[in-house]
Amino acid sequence: MAPLSEVPPARYPRLSRLLHWLTAVLVLSTIPAGLIMVQEGLSRALQDSLFLYHKNIGPVILILVVLRLVVRFLRPAPPLPASLPRLQAVAAEAVHGLLYLTLIVMVVSGILRVQAGGFPMEFWDPLIGGMVAKSEPLADSAKAVHHYAHYLIIALVVAHIGAAAMHGLIKRDGVFSRMWPPA
Repeated sequence: MAPLSEVPPARYPRLSRLLHWLTAVLVLSTIPAGLIMVQEGLSRALQDSLFLYHKNIGPVILILVVLRLVVRFLRPAPPLPASLPRLQAVAAEAVHGLLYLTLIVMVVSGILRVQAGGFPMEFWDPLIGGMVAKSEPLADSAKAVHHYAHYLIIALVVAHIGAAAMHGLIKRDGVFSRMWPPA
């Protein structure tokens, strides 16, 4: 039997890793799309394309997040290394929980903003169109929630990527390899 220091770290199940990286790619693509699409001076064609992408990818992210939560419930996360300080473990759990929650808030507020604003969700209208009646007050509230939550999601993503980089490149303590490679 290999010494404890040579035992490979426990890893997330393959499906969890795949869902994580799919979610990451989509979130990391919707953040710049969302930031750019509201800038003044864009051509209407570019702005329309970015809006189309941003609002129709949101529900895909929601589906992936729900699947990730179901998989995580059925197959809990592997244990963190015993060498990880308790404060870092608590911070990791907090960031992960807030990422899940904020992603759900972002998507739901985005869907509410679009539907209550009377705008189409081209791909999703056959499935969820008309769930919310047009309402400017609701659209304005959802827009405000979406706007303020985007600051939180960016901060959480930066913290998550920073911690992953620290564990993968500097500490090399096996935390990063729990989720890598993607499949």
